[in-house]
Amino acid sequence: MSAEQWQIYAALRDARSIYDDPFFDPDFARLVGEVRSDTRIGFASDNDGVFAVWPLHIRPGNWARPIGSPFSDWNGPILSQDTELSPQEILAGFDISGMTTQGFMPVDFNATPDLERVGASLTDLTAGWDAFFSDQQLRWPRHFKKMRRVTRNVARDFSERTFTWDDRSDASFNRLIDLKQRQFLRTGYHDVLKAPWTRALFDRLRSFEGPRLRTRLSTLSYDGQFAAGEFNLQSDTVLHGWITAFEQRFGNYSPGHMLLQEILAAMCEADLRFYDAGPGLDHYKRHYANMQVPVDAGVLSGNVEHLTPARVAGRAWRFGEQVMPGKAATIMARARRRMDQIASVETSLAGRASGILNALQHRPV
Repeated sequence: MSAEQWQIYAALRDARSIYDDPFFDPDFARLVGEVRSDTRIGFASDNDGVFAVWPLHIRPGNWARPIGSPFSDWNGPILSQDTELSPQEILAGFDISGMTTQGFMPVDFNATPDLERVGASLTDLTAGWDAFFSDQQLRWPRHFKKMRRVTRNVARDFSERTFTWDDRSDASFNRLIDLKQRQFLRTGYHDVLKAPWTRALFDRLRSFEGPRLRTRLSTLSYDGQFAAGEFNLQSDTVLHGWITAFEQRFGNYSPGHMLLQEILAAMCEADLRFYDAGPGLDHYKRHYANMQVPVDAGVLSGNVEHLTPARVAGRAWRFGEQVMPGKAATIMARARRRMDQIASVETSLAGRASGILNALQHRPV
């Protein structure tokens, strides 16, 4: 891409605050493009200029996945305020047969039966730490009573608790990745961190700091021993929760919750307004989120003339999820999501085959 195209991309993103999340930063797309050769960026324009930019991975069969998938918790086209085209029409204009997506931003689009609408959990810190924390304690008194007890236990059993807001240590980062991979092994989920391109991307991100994009590793230690870490993407207003893990042996001391509380307090000091925990309302998210925004997941159709037999079979599978009895439909959906995740991160046939075999062996549906 030319320097002018990158400038158009950045200007379109900067024009609307809905795209403040770091996943929409052009530098994120550029860094991903350096490690994945299937990266493409589509521009849609009319007589008034470019009205949409959409970074994607184009897979076999002209099928698209979000940029940085499966790590892209937010994705979709970056649009000007006045476009009326649907995402399906934009994909068709790019001659793309369709797209599998999680974390699709539904801004400017009406709900479509192709996508399931769920919620993403955010923490709005604009009122400041004291006001936020007071409100959350009123909403979740039992949880925060437990956290006060845990804090006392940590003080009793350890001489020092250390929070590092911006940990630049290679040892800390490597420990976080190791713990996350151990978690995948323990739970049977596909290890999305072992693909060569993922570590290459993280290495680039760790050393990069652009006008609106950087990463931040925050860690918590008990008596100098690594207890928990979060490797997060950051824009100038949003910190996006990304890669998190904690030491199992410190589980009784809730290091993940303790770390998140420290991060939120530090964000207020750094004038960061929103912590974005992404789609879902997992138990750890609900105690610290104070707002939800819509997010979509599913399949978007594009130029259906290019649908391959495999994609037609995929449509039939999804239709089966809708008409099968409850338990069977749940199993089919779970299997599809697992295969989708493997297909999104593994760019080689051998990697996909290995991932599917591992899934069948260690985490049957």
